[in-house]
Amino acid sequence: MPAGRIRKISWPEVRPRPWLILWHRWFGVLGALWLAVLGLTGSAIVYYDELDALLNTDLRRVQVQGEHVSAQSWVQAAQDAYPERFVRFVDLPQTDRSSVLMTLPLRPYAAGEGGDIDVFVNPYTGQVLGSRTHEDGLGRRHLMNFVYGLHMDLHLGGAMVWFLGLVSLLWVIDHVVAAILSFPSLKKWTASFRVRFRGGGYKRTFDLHRAGGLWLMPITLILAVSGLYFNWYDGFVRTVDAISPTTPRAIFTVPALETPIHDPQVSFGQAMDVVNSVGDQSRIDLMAYNPAKGVYELRLYDPRDIDTYGRRLMVVDGRGGHLISDRHVTEGGAGDVFLAWQYPLHSGKAFGAFGRAVIFVSGLVLTCICVTGLLIWWRKRKARVRAPI
Repeated sequence: MPAGRIRKISWPEVRPRPWLILWHRWFGVLGALWLAVLGLTGSAIVYYDELDALLNTDLRRVQVQGEHVSAQSWVQAAQDAYPERFVRFVDLPQTDRSSVLMTLPLRPYAAGEGGDIDVFVNPYTGQVLGSRTHEDGLGRRHLMNFVYGLHMDLHLGGAMVWFLGLVSLLWVIDHVVAAILSFPSLKKWTASFRVRFRGGGYKRTFDLHRAGGLWLMPITLILAVSGLYFNWYDGFVRTVDAISPTTPRAIFTVPALETPIHDPQVSFGQAMDVVNSVGDQSRIDLMAYNPAKGVYELRLYDPRDIDTYGRRLMVVDGRGGHLISDRHVTEGGAGDVFLAWQYPLHSGKAFGAFGRAVIFVSGLVLTCICVTGLLIWWRKRKARVRAPI
């Protein structure tokens, strides 16, 4: 080699697109079933309360009869009807015609062991309207709970929750891959958002898959990230906390008792009185009692709420009756606000009726994207099998 000349080394050309196509293809094939089920069940539970009330009017709806009796009367009526149980949750009526919904586990309480029942009480009379178990079923009593369980973990427990968290993580990654693949030519980027309805079966299927995915991408990305939050909660919170410190929920920081207390000295009604001293009873959304820690957590409506649930959390000691904590979930830093927005965005409730309708439609479109993706894969697979060697 002549002096002073440098030999040019030729590196093999790296073409990332085939690898991205391979990733997208196999994530779509392996993830389509799960995402389709989550999409359909998610659309249904957007209107969980309305559908459940339609199916179970005798339990969920009452006649307006003046003023409500005291909340303690509701609790006592449920407790008298089921003395072998204790009241864990009290969901206050959302409308004038709504009943009180209470959850009663068995004594002694063991979290996660099941056996809970829902008890419905007329808030005007304190009369027990009926109850239902948390068992699965396709009858009208349990249908919406069955659909809700499908959406949460397909009725398969903790292992499936972890697996769906993995699907959510891979789905987040696939959004980046799909966005790159959807624009093969930046000069004609607008074509990726159009559907050629007159272009034949395959072209129409392909365009529905690509354009549907692009139009829906901001929403499905939110659903994928919030899916991580729900399924990998601890790891998700730790990750957010490492970026922006978060504030632990007060009830999580209360130490557990050596022996659970199922009949606290302070009743639900007295816990409400404690809250009323600094708040307004009409603003209470839900009350919960934790026997393992001997404390109440009450959820109150607040101008800072970002969905239809009360997000001001007040913790009351069930033995001494003093207020332990009073905090709105959005108080704190950016990490606290980011976590607080996960459920309102996932459910669409952050934007009221319009947001819920968007999530409802998105679940149906997501299912369509999964189906069209599988059709595209199957057609290409058949073409490869038939191709001459």
